[in-house]
Amino acid sequence: MWNVLSELAVVFYAVAEIYFVVIFLSKKSKTRTVAFLFLLLGIATHGFDLLVFGLDQHRIPAANLIETFSLVMWVILAFFAIIARRDSMEAMGVILIPIAILSLITNAITRGSAAGVEPLLRGGWIYVHIPLVILSMASLSIAFVSSLMYLIQERQLKSKHPAFFYHRLPSLEVCDDVSYKSLWAGFFLLTLGILTGMVWSKYLRGVYWSWDYKEVWSLVTWALYALLLHGRMVASWRGRKAAYLAIVGFALMLFTFIGVTTIFQSYHAF
Repeated sequence: MWNVLSELAVVFYAVAEIYFVVIFLSKKSKTRTVAFLFLLLGIATHGFDLLVFGLDQHRIPAANLIETFSLVMWVILAFFAIIARRDSMEAMGVILIPIAILSLITNAITRGSAAGVEPLLRGGWIYVHIPLVILSMASLSIAFVSSLMYLIQERQLKSKHPAFFYHRLPSLEVCDDVSYKSLWAGFFLLTLGILTGMVWSKYLRGVYWSWDYKEVWSLVTWALYALLLHGRMVASWRGRKAAYLAIVGFALMLFTFIGVTTIFQSYHAF
């Protein structure tokens, strides 16, 4: 169901993307202020659209995968706007903004056609559990994109003739730093999300842990990120190894929150 807010958000994001592409291709920093102005307008309008819909429905706007996709992308862009003052981070915006536009359009088209919301998605600890999980997904997504840029930049530096991306991507130090901080934030939020999910499970089902497929794969994902962060602290896992593990962790996270419900039978709505 399209509305003025959805349309405005798409327009603002699209204009911001054009400016970010111009900066990425030409390295003209003069357009940076305008790019971030339209990005912030898009984030504000997108967020207001989600807020209005949530208040109208009396719930968090994350009742299905499409709604959650839009909400996660809004949080990701908000995080990006905070960290994007680092050098050459425009490349991340070029990647993320089109995905946010896709999430907005998909959500606007399908909104209002979904079936009734399950009772377990209303009230209680769910208002703590779902935001924590969404924030963790957004943080870990930033770590994933930073890791991809790290690997691309590393390959550019190792080549005898650095090509197109060399002067347009952040330095290895910036990519690694953003990835590391995002991993820590995402892991902390994911831990809280799992713990609050256990409390909510106790309230609904009488047990903290039922070895549901979603719970098991969430634990596997958590363990991989715990291993990565432990390795970074103790064994100095940095650079390429950390980047690859962050990418594997992101793939596991996507499987946990999207693939598990599709393949296995779970009491989770998604």
